[in-house]
Amino acid sequence: MAISSAGIGSNLDVNTIVSQLMAIEQKPLTTLNTKEAKFQAQLSTYGTIKGALSSLQSAVQGLTSSSTYTSMSASVSDATILSASATSSAAVGSYSIAVSQLAMNHAVRSNVNYATEDTFKGGTLAIQIGGGTAVNVAIADGSTLADISSAINSANVGVSASVINDGTTNRLVLTSNTTGSVGAITISVTQTGTGGTPVSPGVVQNLNDFNTVGGSLVDLQAATNAQFSVNGLAITRSSNTVTDVIGGVTLNLTKAGTIASPVTTNLTVSRNTGAVAGAIGAFVNAYNVAAKQLKSVSAYDATNKQASILTGDSTVRNIQSKLSSLLQTSLSGIAGGIRSLSDIGITLQKDGTLATDTTKLQAALNDPTQDVASLFASTTSNNKGIAVRFNEMLDGIVGSSGLINGRTDGISQSIKDIGNRRDVLSRRLVDIEARYRAQFTKLDTLISSMNQTSTFLTQQLASISNTNKGA
Repeated sequence: MAISSAGIGSNLDVNTIVSQLMAIEQKPLTTLNTKEAKFQAQLSTYGTIKGALSSLQSAVQGLTSSSTYTSMSASVSDATILSASATSSAAVGSYSIAVSQLAMNHAVRSNVNYATEDTFKGGTLAIQIGGGTAVNVAIADGSTLADISSAINSANVGVSASVINDGTTNRLVLTSNTTGSVGAITISVTQTGTGGTPVSPGVVQNLNDFNTVGGSLVDLQAATNAQFSVNGLAITRSSNTVTDVIGGVTLNLTKAGTIASPVTTNLTVSRNTGAVAGAIGAFVNAYNVAAKQLKSVSAYDATNKQASILTGDSTVRNIQSKLSSLLQTSLSGIAGGIRSLSDIGITLQKDGTLATDTTKLQAALNDPTQDVASLFASTTSNNKGIAVRFNEMLDGIVGSSGLINGRTDGISQSIKDIGNRRDVLSRRLVDIEARYRAQFTKLDTLISSMNQTSTFLTQQLASISNTNKGA
């Protein structure tokens, strides 16, 4: 039976003895735990490296896209008159635009005094927008002005209806959802009901009031087209958003003068070098983050004689070598005589990061004879662009079958092996502890028995001695 306190009569502290022996036996387990912690740290570090390199690949892919280099920008000298945007199909050019009239939504209102509780004879409102097909809106007998407005809105006929009190009476207001003359509202009324509010002896409110011809509706706002000119050429459009005048350019007209005195602004369409510069800047920043990360996790602190988590790691060295090698890429046959990153102001520093000469870069982007696009995005098999090469190389590092996954799979397997070894060792330690306890329990029992025998003999000898003295 195991003893949980000092030995009976033996004074052996079995628990302490066993604990000290087990501390020695558990040293291999401590070693395994230390190894596992190191592997876990390496696994986490590789996850950080993969994240940085994946971000670099995303930035690189922006430089492999042809749309990055064909992007165009549109700017106006007076943004209160219009705004503009350009697609890659737009041509470089300058335009003088004069706006004399904006396209407006047709709006009409009733011109008869109506109380809120007034009701109307029923019938049908046939509402037509421009040259479109008229849509019939049924008006129930005894409808109020609000009921008529609701019926029109529910029918989705291309107008918005509302009831507005102008301080004197209620007005039914209809506004076309379409600008320009093509959005003109036409209403034909067929009155069939008999219910209505008497306005005088024998007279009720009349649905025919809402006829655009012969009724009492009046214009609040005319259905006007946009009128403007581009480089003196007069143009009319039904919308203030114009996409079919200057190829690849969308104009959004926002302010107009008059026919006699239009407001004028200048539009300039140019290559969007800012988009290219931004993409190159994103590449440089992402590269520097990755380079610093790789250096940080593999550096050795000679002063404190302290290694980093991946100091001497062959996979990290391989990645660093691949990245550095690609930066030295030199292409041939690129227009403008550019061959490498340094030709457009991007250079490698002593600390392994990239620096950008923004003046030199912008000069290259502004020079149409220098084919910056091909330097990065050329797909010619024997003369691939730098971004294309980077993308392919990074696929081999962060892809599903890449270097990092291969390395982390190996680390994960090592962690699994340690777990298996720890389970075996833990089970063995349980048996060892049980054996130690059994052995020291027996020893404790033996010593206790010997102590008892010794005491008995001592007592017997003392008794014989006392007997002899008495004789």
